[in-house]
Amino acid sequence: MIAQEQFRSYFDVVGKRLFFNHAAYSPLSRPVVSAINEYFEHRQAGDPLSWSIAEAHMEGLRSNYAKLLGTTSERIAHMTNTVSGVNVLANGLDWQRGDHILLYRDEFPSNVMPFLNLREQGVEVEFITAPDGRVTPELFQAALRPQTRLISISSVQYLTGYRADLKALSELCHSRDITFSVDAIQSVGVIPTDVISSGIDFMAVGGHKWMMSPLGTGFLYLTEELQSKLKLVHRGYMGHINPVDFGNFEQELSPHARRFELGAFNASGMVGAEKATGLLLECGMDSIFRHVRSLINQFVWGLEELPYQIMYQFEEDEQSGICMFSHNDVSRNESIFQKLAESGVNISLRGEGLRFAPHYYNNLDEVDQFLNLLKRHA
Repeated sequence: MIAQEQFRSYFDVVGKRLFFNHAAYSPLSRPVVSAINEYFEHRQAGDPLSWSIAEAHMEGLRSNYAKLLGTTSERIAHMTNTVSGVNVLANGLDWQRGDHILLYRDEFPSNVMPFLNLREQGVEVEFITAPDGRVTPELFQAALRPQTRLISISSVQYLTGYRADLKALSELCHSRDITFSVDAIQSVGVIPTDVISSGIDFMAVGGHKWMMSPLGTGFLYLTEELQSKLKLVHRGYMGHINPVDFGNFEQELSPHARRFELGAFNASGMVGAEKATGLLLECGMDSIFRHVRSLINQFVWGLEELPYQIMYQFEEDEQSGICMFSHNDVSRNESIFQKLAESGVNISLRGEGLRFAPHYYNNLDEVDQFLNLLKRHA
């Protein structure tokens, strides 16, 4: 088990800037960078074992992803980002003209664009709205049609921080024979996740945010039942039973999710991602989320004394690692954002507000420093 202070000691960003931008991307820890550099030394030296070393890390990372989700490695396929995973689903289902997809209006584009592309096949994409930011199962239920075949939603909304009731949504979908898909880039790595108990059919995740991994790493998860329904739009040698049997063009596809993997992979990125996710698992996802919520609660409490406001009020089971806030004069947010950046604070300007997204290595002293800067720039 890695304690919070020990985890904090791995990050060179500590003491150099206040980094609260993990809903956009994360800094890399020293152990991650060291693992990547060690792999590069093998490549630089022309080590004939570098390929087998990379494959071992690839499988280690697959195992880590499975542990983060509460599933088995066989249900995980490596992807370069979230949208590459979503495209496997969007292009793999056997769509018919008149089929209906439900999405949320303010989703991140990764969970929208692949489905919009299906309009050319006569598939209708409909967006629901949630004026208070609460994207509830009831909103989707009210918009269902007999032709609805898929609902896809972010586990946590990047513009509000709202955490969806995935179990209730999956139950709604399964009662109507609807596929349930989740973009979980804003939750895996910070919020405990169990795809089995949640009833999720498909999930896509990029690694560079809360999983604190290099860009170009990520995965998809899908059930065995859904896999049996998906056609393989793109096919590569890595998706077969024996990828290194190069001359055997007739060999069978892997029976597992890795059949969706294509060719030579981002080896150095996967080496780093294996180390990053391994560290998170050692910290414990329950501990990570409790700590992140304590930081956000401290921030919300401190903000009450300043001319700022929390933009969305959610119940405890709807909260995440994201907190959206604004100056009372919304028109000032952009200039405050610039001043904070000049002061060494890394957050995001999203929509009409400012986004605060701390991680496990951040501490209460940093939150207090941030509040003092907000007071200075108010």
